[in-house]
Amino acid sequence: MKPLVWLIGLLTSTTLVYAQNNPPANQPADKGFPNSLQPVNPVKYNGPKKAKKTKKKGVTHDARNEYYDRIEANWRDREKREKKKSMGEATDYMKPPYFGHKKPPKIRPIGKRKYCKICGIRH
Repeated sequence: MKPLVWLIGLLTSTTLVYAQNNPPANQPADKGFPNSLQPVNPVKYNGPKKAKKTKKKGVTHDARNEYYDRIEANWRDREKREKKKSMGEATDYMKPPYFGHKKPPKIRPIGKRKYCKICGIRH
């Protein structure tokens, strides 16, 4: 009886070892399909790498510098306008024959001249 139990135990153990070594018949032999170990096939990306964002250290004074640039540009424009005014090129009101009038005033004979409220001159 002992050799029979011994033989049955040997056959059972070899069957179990063989069953663990072979994959089941319903699994495909191709390893490309997703499974629990690799859920999705890895896709290799060969494009350019994204640049890493770097944080600037310290305080930036961009807004302050832009403000000073605007102030300087306004100062230059103001100087140009004043220069034109001094030369009499700004508007017609500034030119000498106009005396602040929209049109040059009519020059009447000396006896008929009137006092002008706009420029304070008789013409």
